[in-house]
Amino acid sequence: MNRSLSELEVRATLPLSRAPQGLREKCVAIARKKSPSAAFNLAASAAMLSGLSQIESLCIAKAARWLSVIRRDHGQEAFDRVAASLDHAHGNTATGTTEERKNEQ
Repeated sequence: MNRSLSELEVRATLPLSRAPQGLREKCVAIARKKSPSAAFNLAASAAMLSGLSQIESLCIAKAARWLSVIRRDHGQEAFDRVAASLDHAHGNTATGTTEERKNEQ
């Protein structure tokens, strides 16, 4: 089933825009070169290693998978546009690990 680009973009960008910048960049790099399944596995490992909880890591892994699906189903140009929009993500997004966010409160 092919999902629309707009649906995939929402599924990929929301969780990744809330991820720490280094992890977000790593997930984009993973999705740029890997299949959706491989992107999921590698992003889950990267998220866990960065200190995110298991549930947060699952969300990041799914987002990386959807980002890889964008590249596979809609082409490199669409992928690059979505990845560029992640670079500009800011505002009311939560960043850092769960522990860092707790310490900020």
